[in-house]
Amino acid sequence: MTTNLAIVGGDPWLLVSLALVIFGSFSWALRGHFETRGSIPNRMRLLSIFSLLSCLNYIGLLVWCNYDKPLWITVGLAGFALSLVLFWWTVITTRRHRLKLAYTDADPDIVYTTGPYAQVRHPFYLSYIIFWISSALVAGRWQWMPAVILTSWYICIARAEEKRFRSSVLSTDYDSYRAQTGMLIPRFSGPK
Repeated sequence: MTTNLAIVGGDPWLLVSLALVIFGSFSWALRGHFETRGSIPNRMRLLSIFSLLSCLNYIGLLVWCNYDKPLWITVGLAGFALSLVLFWWTVITTRRHRLKLAYTDADPDIVYTTGPYAQVRHPFYLSYIIFWISSALVAGRWQWMPAVILTSWYICIARAEEKRFRSSVLSTDYDSYRAQTGMLIPRFSGPK
């Protein structure tokens, strides 16, 4: 049985291809962008494996299930586009001084405040969260469980990184930055 996706002419392969481009970008960043010393930490490996299984679940749902919700597919496609743009904007912003890979023991050594960091403190995580929520909007109810788990996981990582910043030599600069910028949701009204 194929997916009945009116928004893409009944063909799920556009949605599969777009997700693979985004997921491939995320995967590339593990070794191609983020700074790592030695092997990838075990918790990062676990997150990567769960993410891969979630992406395969998404693909399977699109290919083998009947899901026809054009509004949610359209919203999901917009989310995919936003996720991809935000991810690469963040890569470009951080390419001169690459960030440490999640779950590494190294203390933070830079506070970015330009590019997407002028809006949110964790644009990489926000990009991932937007992607996974969009995958659930596109694929339907069986993709929501992985999306919620991964969203929660990224929020936990972001909170742990917040603690690392507050206990580092950058704590004063970071506290000032925190007062002006939302963690994952832009703060349009300025500091409170």
